[in-house]
Amino acid sequence: MKTLFCLLLFAIAVLEAGIVKRYNKRFAGFNVAGIGGTAGCVVVDNKLFANGLPLRELTAEEQKELSRYVQESNKYKEDLMTSLEERRKGWQLARHSEKGSKILSSLAEKNFPKPPKKPSFCTAADTTQYYFDGCMVQNNKIYVGRTLVRDLTPEEVKELKTFDAKMTAYQKYLSSSIQQQMDNLFGDKTNLFSLFTETHLETSPQTGEATVSTTTQVPVEAPETPSFCIAIY
Repeated sequence: MKTLFCLLLFAIAVLEAGIVKRYNKRFAGFNVAGIGGTAGCVVVDNKLFANGLPLRELTAEEQKELSRYVQESNKYKEDLMTSLEERRKGWQLARHSEKGSKILSSLAEKNFPKPPKKPSFCTAADTTQYYFDGCMVQNNKIYVGRTLVRDLTPEEVKELKTFDAKMTAYQKYLSSSIQQQMDNLFGDKTNLFSLFTETHLETSPQTGEATVSTTTQVPVEAPETPSFCIAIY
């Protein structure tokens, strides 16, 4: 099984190696967990930053929205701490009680509080970063390191959107192809998670011969990377 796992990781690495070097995309938003750092959206004196890069001043309406978000996120943190404390006490009680299973079942049915919705001025369009060889694009602006070079032209904005859509489709195709290969080897109902669970190992002998899928996917090619910048090696 260890050998299979290593081979699977190697296959994934080989399939994706071509795109990792040419393109990387990262999105980070508001984090209500209270972890420090500059990733995502940060507001200082009503100035909006995305991943450490300055964007603009917040409007009066956005400042009100930020105030509501702060109040809601503070309440969320308090509710989350209360929920975690209730679970901690419940687990301790279950360990020393004959009704431990019922107590644990009751705890499992309780949902954690939901985090507040991110402000409208902190969206994927604001914080998504596209890393190409030599430069990075964020919020339709080209950066080399931390230096702003220029805004994308309208045509380049369209090119980036097209590239993003094609790359998303290509990544889905890679994932689906890997899953199909696993299905061909271990059966149609197999997924990457169940390959390494005890349940799959115990039940697989009872399933008989694995059915080989005859479905053929239409190949999706990796899109050409936009030439917003040229790296010299």
